[in-house]
Amino acid sequence: MLKIPNTKVGMAFAILVPLLFSIIWLTGYHDATNHLDRLQVAVVNEDGEQANALAEQMMDNMPFDADLASYEEAKEKLDQNDITMLVVIPEAFTENLAKQSDTSLQFYLNSSNSQVALSAAESTARQMTDSIAGSNVQAEIIKENHIGNFATSMVPMILGFIIFIAVMTMNIQMNIVTQILSRKFGKWQLFWNKQLLLLVIGLVVTTIIVTIHALANDTAASYMQLWGFELLVVFACISFTQMSFAIFGNAGALFNVAMIPFQLMAAGNIIPTDLLSPVFRVIGAALPASNGVQGFSQLIYAGESVSSVILHLGLILVITFLITCIVLKLKKQQPVQFVKKDENAAAV
Repeated sequence: MLKIPNTKVGMAFAILVPLLFSIIWLTGYHDATNHLDRLQVAVVNEDGEQANALAEQMMDNMPFDADLASYEEAKEKLDQNDITMLVVIPEAFTENLAKQSDTSLQFYLNSSNSQVALSAAESTARQMTDSIAGSNVQAEIIKENHIGNFATSMVPMILGFIIFIAVMTMNIQMNIVTQILSRKFGKWQLFWNKQLLLLVIGLVVTTIIVTIHALANDTAASYMQLWGFELLVVFACISFTQMSFAIFGNAGALFNVAMIPFQLMAAGNIIPTDLLSPVFRVIGAALPASNGVQGFSQLIYAGESVSSVILHLGLILVITFLITCIVLKLKKQQPVQFVKKDENAAAV
């Protein structure tokens, strides 16, 4: 068995896959929760000048990077997940505080954010109200874009990440088929026929998977929004994994697997990407599945625009496809074997 190359490839996968996950995750997540100051918070003061000192004190005591903002500006940033929390000091807050009347601070959270960010923000909100003199101050925590069905919360991972695993596995088989047929057909003839097949597969897979989730889950985005974005994610994943085989040959499978921990880490659903080092954020922005999960989190929870994510995925699709074409052009054509038809068979 050890004389057969496939056995050695299997052994390499068994050793390298957990090794890659361990190295990448231990490096990427190292001390991530100690960088909460990278998370953005907006404070809205609706109580006027008398609450300015309180607002400044709150911002100084937060473990986050906090700034004053108008409600409209802060609300838009919250919906876009550009900030982790919106804190509102309501009208007559300081007056009620002086009278020891019941009052509250309002803390707005976006449910599409990661659980780590939501937990840290909620804990900070309660500590902040407890620190204000007077037990009459309550924390009014408002979670926007809340989805009651837990199954729906898994949809961004299924549509944005699992599809990468699916097309990666498909392209492993496509690579084998390409090698088998390379002696019978020209490289460009084989390439463009494969692209046509991948186009059909992408359309079919997108339609099936989005239709199932649209029927089973209540999402903020429309069917066509989900379908169009999923189509872009699928083609970006296909083009990326195809490029890996064009560059590395059979080792492209290992390269694609090595990209999985990066994409899981930079997807933002486990831990906010702001807590990662800049290197991992840049790598995540250049990979299809991490962009897919981020985009679907916005679409499914809030139905918000994902134009920046669409731009990233479009660039990934175009650049990886061009690289594949360039690599194929530089490769030498395999000698094509022309099979002569049996004249007697032809006559029959």
